[in-house]
Amino acid sequence: MNGKLILRNLLGTAGLILLLSGCDGGAQDPESIYTKGLALLETDQAQAVKLLTAAAESGHAGAMMELSTCYTYGTGVERDEEVGFSWIKRAADAGSSKAKAYISIFYLQGIGTVPSPDTAIQLLDAEVEAGNIDAMSIMAGLLEIGAGVEKNPVRALQLHLKLAENGNADSMYYVGRCYAKGEGGLEKNEKLGAEWYQKASAAGSIAGTGKLGACYMMGKGVAQDLVAGISLIKKAVEGGDPDSMHNLGVCYERGLGVRQDMAKAVEYYRMGANAGCPEAMYNLSICLSTGNGIAKNPEEAAIWKTKSTESGTPLRGRES
Repeated sequence: MNGKLILRNLLGTAGLILLLSGCDGGAQDPESIYTKGLALLETDQAQAVKLLTAAAESGHAGAMMELSTCYTYGTGVERDEEVGFSWIKRAADAGSSKAKAYISIFYLQGIGTVPSPDTAIQLLDAEVEAGNIDAMSIMAGLLEIGAGVEKNPVRALQLHLKLAENGNADSMYYVGRCYAKGEGGLEKNEKLGAEWYQKASAAGSIAGTGKLGACYMMGKGVAQDLVAGISLIKKAVEGGDPDSMHNLGVCYERGLGVRQDMAKAVEYYRMGANAGCPEAMYNLSICLSTGNGIAKNPEEAAIWKTKSTESGTPLRGRES
């Protein structure tokens, strides 16, 4: 064992800072230590935490945020939500805009601190007013489902529009969905929905790619193009989009843009079901119940049907 490794095991944070000193005796700056810590998270989590701690103790807010995540989830260190909360609070106090936004989740869910939804929303409101992008994203999500605040799809859309203007692909997808379904106070407009899905897809949204593919398959907002539709849906499936897994199953069941193949349809229904898509769960249950594309299995069919209904999604399927 070399000398530096022995010393590393003996010394604490202060020692780590000394070991990271350059040959000329000048200590590396906190940013360099932080970067080294991040790089080690995939290969040596315990050592990564030590380096992140060294950077955090030197005042690096980003390292404080990473340490908060490590302690909250037990990455490279024993899980301790209270310590996780203390680090994100230090990061917020140090001026990290990301920490100022995400500490609201700790207050909302009582992670490492006493639950205080009022405090969470007050902090978020202040950060949204200040133009904090992360706070806008969190608040939009809460407004969508009514968590900690009254459900307000109109205000959620307003925030998503601001986020979309800043290049947020997920928000572009959300705007597209609102136009496609006529939600968030918007009139239904499938053409604008498809345009926003296109923007979301171009910006990297896998869900946007999948929905754009579905638009091409059905000719919603765009001229029907089965070749383009299948290509986009398959790309989204490769990216892990559960809805697209279901939709590809529908395409194989119906022979839309591909050769009809019930075995492949079942394969993609199962893939989507395992990924959490309720429609895929339901369609898989039907196939298992009828023996279409797979051997009959009433017991498994009942399990998937129950999972589908428990998701809160109406019993429907076979829709691309």
